[in-house]
This record gives sequence, structure tokens and C-alpha cells, in this order.
Amino acid sequence: MEEKIEEKQMSLKDKIDFLMEDRNSSQDKKKRKLRIPRKAKVRKGKIKKGWIGIIRVDENGNLSGEKQRLEDSTIRLKDKSYHSTDGSEIGFWQGKYPVIIQPTWRKNPIKIRQGDDKNETYGQKYIMARMLGDTIKVKTGGAKGILYIIGFGIAAYLGYMFFTGQL
Repeated sequence: MEEKIEEKQMSLKDKIDFLMEDRNSSQDKKKRKLRIPRKAKVRKGKIKKGWIGIIRVDENGNLSGEKQRLEDSTIRLKDKSYHSTDGSEIGFWQGKYPVIIQPTWRKNPIKIRQGDDKNETYGQKYIMARMLGDTIKVKTGGAKGILYIIGFGIAAYLGYMFFTGQL
């Protein structure tokens, strides 16, 4: 037991040497660059058509990437939630790819540039207009179709009666 106690006790110089070696070895490691998620990377052709990369932050802290089309200052994420931007939140990843960071619990993305982020209602009218535009319109052509089928049946019956001589 005496040997174990002696091994745990290190001199102050040994502790400092150990810490310096650990620090030097951690500096020698290659640092990897932070890369944009593949799903949030938008190429030149789609940029011209109005697409933008979105890094979505969920309530539980998960980060995910997706591409969405920016229409009338609004975006619709894959989880069917609508968000609005005024363009000041758009940043460029490595100067190439337009990206916004969108928390799912907020209506507006996080501002990357300096500015006041207190007002979150500036995009509400755009979001409501987009939601109305995306609603499914019920077609009333079903009733007309039934009338056409009944009319065709009556015409076929009258034609049959005329050709057989019963009319």
C-alpha cells in the first residue's frame, strides 16, 4: 500500500511538466474548420431563383440544415412553420452561401449583423399572407361532374329509345 500512496504524490515540478506536455500536445493537433451542413448549402443556380440555406435550431438544441425558397420575405420550414426575414439576418458562409440561423420558437431569424433585435412583429403580415396563399382551395367541380354524368345518361337513354323506335 505504501507504494500506491507514493505513486499518487507528484512533486510540483512533475505536475507542471505534465501540464505543459499536455498543453503542447493539444496545440499540435490539427484544428478542423466548421463546415456548413450539406443540406443547407445552396449553389449559384438556386441562389438566383431565390433559395436560401437555413440552419434550424430546435427547442432541444439540435441543429439541422435545409434549403428553402424565400418568397415575399417569408420561408416555410419542413415542419410546416412559417418565418419571416427582412434581409438583415442573411449571412454568407465563407462568402459564398447565403444562410440564416432560424430558431423554431421565434418568427424571425437571429440577426448576424449589429442591430436592435427587440421587435419581432415586423414580419407578421407577410407570414399571414403566405399562410393564406398556401391554403388548399376546395374545388367545386365535383357537383358539375355529377350533373354531366346524369345528362349523358339521359341523352344515351333518349338515343336508345329513338333508334329502337319506342319513342
